[in-house]
Amino acid sequence: MTLKHIMKRRKRSKPAKKPAWAFPLLFFAATSPGGVYNNNNIFVDAHTNLADRHNLRVRRNMQHEISILSHGEFAPPPPHDDRFRRELQRIVGAGKGVMAREENQNKLNNNNKGGNNNNAGPTTTTTFEQDDECSSPLVTWTSQQVHQMGYTTYKTLYENNILQMAYVYKHYVDNSHHDEYFVNTHQTSELQRRHDDAISFWTEADIDNTLNTQDVLLLSMHGHDLQDDSKLIPTILRIFDFDDMSDVTAFAAEVKTLIEALPSGYDNPILTMNAVATRSTYQRGSYGGHDDPNRRIKDSVILGDGVLQYLLESGLDSSGIDFVYAHEFGHHLQFQMEDAVLGTNVNYDDRKRELMADALGGYFLTHDMGGDMTSHEIGIFNQVAYGTGDCKMDSEDHHGTPKQRQCAAIWGASKANKAAAGGNGNVPVLDPEDFVRSFNDEYEGILRLKAGQCTLLLEEMNYYG
Repeated sequence: MTLKHIMKRRKRSKPAKKPAWAFPLLFFAATSPGGVYNNNNIFVDAHTNLADRHNLRVRRNMQHEISILSHGEFAPPPPHDDRFRRELQRIVGAGKGVMAREENQNKLNNNNKGGNNNNAGPTTTTTFEQDDECSSPLVTWTSQQVHQMGYTTYKTLYENNILQMAYVYKHYVDNSHHDEYFVNTHQTSELQRRHDDAISFWTEADIDNTLNTQDVLLLSMHGHDLQDDSKLIPTILRIFDFDDMSDVTAFAAEVKTLIEALPSGYDNPILTMNAVATRSTYQRGSYGGHDDPNRRIKDSVILGDGVLQYLLESGLDSSGIDFVYAHEFGHHLQFQMEDAVLGTNVNYDDRKRELMADALGGYFLTHDMGGDMTSHEIGIFNQVAYGTGDCKMDSEDHHGTPKQRQCAAIWGASKANKAAAGGNGNVPVLDPEDFVRSFNDEYEGILRLKAGQCTLLLEEMNYYG
């Protein structure tokens, strides 16, 4: 379907008097110190986000997916996230920067409401105690990237779903899958080889041939895809409903201007800071909000340039990139097995799903018929697992604490080694269903960080304490 057909199908009420592409990129008829008038001659406050100014609304069947993307292991955190704000404030300095000014303004607003007004609501604080349990190289590195671009700019990127656009383009818009590129030629070759090895490893392990991972694609996500209107505008149309095409083109122009002002522009890592396992909607009815049972959205593992840059700059690339990939591939095993093995509860338990994927990744990378990694490489990917944890224990999207994430990866790695201890030669590969049953049996111990589960037996050393 061409972009012209999409636009014709998606327009809601009044037909355009001109061809869609003939509209100028101006989005307002008049300005005011406090805001602008949009195409519908409605005054919009200057502090309203860009999408609202242009009458764009996130499509109903994209809201859930965007929410999931926003809470991925590597996804940049919400601007209001306490752990993120604590680290960012440490970098900026206590009492300095935009967050401190926001707090002062909130206090002033509450005071203006009337002294001891009990309905004023709580205010945030810019003085945070460092929580070693929740600090990690990932949080620090991401906070540094945000500091470089500015907190206000980051909020604009986040609130307008610009941080999800590279993913949406790759998953929904891009139809070419044969020219994927990961950082450089060597890394591209290594990841493609690892992908082939994972498919072979788990296919051979599947005794009853119930799993089908042969069609899973390995895809790359790049910020520079957003600089081309032929890619950016269909991406915006996928995310948003709109009233007038001129709003879409004007919004696209502002998005590009915003990105071009970032450090490194379209190559800024925050634009592609995610790693995702995507599932096809083919013959799954309304899965993922899609109503067309014949619409095929590819099964894939999508790795963003931002994640790879973080691992490279943090010295975790030797096996960290492999672990991120193996974790996401583990989700595809879960997709295949969930109805028969995982049980209905797992569908609603993000923490268990993520910890299991850590274990599956650790098992594959350690097994002598899989990644066959050394103890040093295992230590590196355990650091990556630690960095993906969070401390939002009361949140529905909690993925496990840093220590639990690391423990699950160690448990999976040790599972490969335990099997080796019982015999000679190649280690038999556990059927995925048997692996999951074993994980379920040990799950509570992993949550409690029992030494037996969290000790890497290869080196007889404890990684969690």
